[in-house]
Amino acid sequence: MYKLLRNQQGNIALALALAVVGIMSGITMATLAYKDTIDAQHDFNGIQELHLLRSETVRAQVVAQKLDYSGGGFTLEPRKAIIVSSHAKTTYTMNTQILQQNISTGGGLYFSQGYNIRTLVNAYRGANSSQYVNKIKQSMVSKYGEKGIRRNSFAGYHYFTDTDQSMNGTNVYFWGPDVIHGKVHSNSDIWIKQLGGGSNNGWPTFYGPVYTAGEIQSFSGTPPYAQVFRGGYFEHVSQLEFNPTADLIRAHGTAIGSTAYDPNRILFVEVNGGSYNSWMGQIINAGPDTADVWTQYPPRAGTYLFRNRWTKYDTMWTAGPSGPSIGHSNIVFSKLWLKGRFQGAQTWCSVDTLYLNDNCYLAGTQLGSCPDGTVTGSSINRSDYLGIVSEKSILIQYGYRDPQDSTRYKPNCDGNTTAGAIWIYAALCALGDGAGVTQKDGIFTFEYQHPHPSVPAVRLGTNNYVWDKIDIHRRRFPQTATSRWPGNIDYPWYNPLWPEGFPYTERGTIHLWGSVAQRRRGYVHRNLADSEYPNPDQLWNIPIDFCGGAAGNTYNDPVLGIAWRAQPAPNATGSGTGYSTKDYNFDERFSFVTPPDFPEVHVRGGLTPFESEAWALRKPPKTLTQN
Repeated sequence: MYKLLRNQQGNIALALALAVVGIMSGITMATLAYKDTIDAQHDFNGIQELHLLRSETVRAQVVAQKLDYSGGGFTLEPRKAIIVSSHAKTTYTMNTQILQQNISTGGGLYFSQGYNIRTLVNAYRGANSSQYVNKIKQSMVSKYGEKGIRRNSFAGYHYFTDTDQSMNGTNVYFWGPDVIHGKVHSNSDIWIKQLGGGSNNGWPTFYGPVYTAGEIQSFSGTPPYAQVFRGGYFEHVSQLEFNPTADLIRAHGTAIGSTAYDPNRILFVEVNGGSYNSWMGQIINAGPDTADVWTQYPPRAGTYLFRNRWTKYDTMWTAGPSGPSIGHSNIVFSKLWLKGRFQGAQTWCSVDTLYLNDNCYLAGTQLGSCPDGTVTGSSINRSDYLGIVSEKSILIQYGYRDPQDSTRYKPNCDGNTTAGAIWIYAALCALGDGAGVTQKDGIFTFEYQHPHPSVPAVRLGTNNYVWDKIDIHRRRFPQTATSRWPGNIDYPWYNPLWPEGFPYTERGTIHLWGSVAQRRRGYVHRNLADSEYPNPDQLWNIPIDFCGGAAGNTYNDPVLGIAWRAQPAPNATGSGTGYSTKDYNFDERFSFVTPPDFPEVHVRGGLTPFESEAWALRKPPKTLTQN
C-alpha cells in the first residue's frame, strides 16, 4: 500500500476510484433521499386520505339521515380538500355514492335491506410542490371504502308507543310483573308503579335502554332508578314519527285479493310455510228482522208491548285467493284474520283491523322455543322473520264461526301454561290514527273486553220449539234513550259469538317473541269493573268503551231457571278479563333484521337514524362509477 501511495500513477488511480465511489455514493444518497421524500409523501397521503375517507363516509350518512332517504341510491357532489405542507400542495378529491342493496349485519348472521356508502379519495399535486415531489402530479396512493348502513325500524323496539296512555286517555304504567329486555321508546311520558309482585320488589325491570320524549313518571314515589332502568334511561329525546299509513308496504307489497278497500269484507288467511290459503267473507245486508215483545216470555203470553225491528247482517264465505307469501310483504284491503306457520321473511298488513285468529309461529322454531338463541340450549333461526302490521289496530280474536262448518272455535282462550292461549313470533305494529278519537287509535289489544252472559237458543214448551234471540224478545232493541239495554247481559252481537250463556273472562297467557309498536297502549287485561274508566250508569255505548255493568256478574234467568255467568276459560285463572299473564320476550334478531317493508323509524323534525354496520377498505377502482 505504501508503494502504491508513493507511485504517482497509483495515486491518480486511487483518486479516480475514490471519485467514482464519491459520485456513486452521492447518487445513491440522492436516490434514497428522493425515495424517502416520495415514501414520506405517500405515507402522508395515505394517512390523510384515510382521515378524509372516514369523514366523507360520515358526511354521506348524515346527508342520508337529513334527506330522510328511502330510495334506490344517489351520488353526492364531489368534494375537494387542499392541504399545503412544507414542500407540497396537495388537492384531495372525494367521490361518494350511496346505493341501496342487501348488507350483511350482525356479524354476518343476518341480511337486511340497507344502503352501501362507497367513497373513493384521490390526491393531486399542486404547482407549488417541491422540485422532487412536483415531478408526479397524481399520487400513486388512493383510498376506497365501503360502509353498510341500514334504517331502524319499529321492529327494533321491544315497546314503542306514540302516546303512553290507554284508548280511553288514562295513564297506563309498567309494574312489577313487567320485564322488558329490548329498547323502549315513547313520544310521551312513561309511567311506572311499584305494584303487582314480580322479581324486582314490585318495580318493573328494563334491561334495554328506555327513551322518552317526556319524562319518567312514578305513581309510587321516587323509584330506585338504577334498579329499574338497568340499560339506562333518557328523557326529553326527539320524538319519532309514527306514520298512520304503511307506505313501504303500500308501495312494494303484494296485494292479496281485491285492491279496492271494503270495510265489509274479511279475508281469513292461514299461512303454511311460504304459501297461504284463504277464505273471503262478505258482510251483507240480509234484510229486516223483527221480534215481538210481550209482557211474559215465551211470546204470545201476557200483553203485547211492541215489535223490535233491526237490519240483519250475515257473512257469506267463499274460497279466497291462495299463493306464495315468502320473501315480501303482503297487503289486504279489508279486515284480516291471520294465523299459521310462517317460513322465510314475510310481512302481513291490513289497511283495516287485523285479528290474530290463532298462533302465528315460525317454521324453523319449535312452538314454545326461543328463535334468537338467547335461551340456553336454543339455536338461532336464521331464516324466518314475521311482521304483522295494521293501519288500524291488532286484536287477539275472542272466537269465530268456522267458514267451512259454522262450528264455534276459541283457540286463543286456554290457560294451559305451555300450549294454551296464543303464541306470537312477530314484530307487531298498529298504526291507526283516530284523529282525536282516542278509542280509534291503533293498539295491540284483545277482542271482547267486557263479557256478560246472554241467553242462547233453547227448546221450550211441549213441542220443543227452538226459541232464539231470547234477549231481544224481552227488551227494546235497538236501545233508545228512554229504553236502555240492561247492564247485566250482553248487548246483541257485542260478543262475536253472541249469544253465549257462559262467555270467557280470563283467557290465559300471551306468549310473544318479538316487539310491539302502537299508537297507544292497548289493554291486554282489565278488571271486571274498570275503576280507571268507570261506567257507573252501566251504559251501553260500545264505540266509546261503555259496555254495561261489571263483567262476571251472574244473570238469573226468570223463566229458564238457569244462572248464566261469564267465567274463566279452561285452565285460566285470575279475577279479571283478558290475559292475566304476559310472557313477552324481545326477539334480539330484530336488532339487526327487519321484516319486509316494515315501518321505518324517522325522527320528527330531525335526522333519521341509521344503524352502522361493517366499514371495509377495498382495492381502489379507477373511478367510482366503474366499480
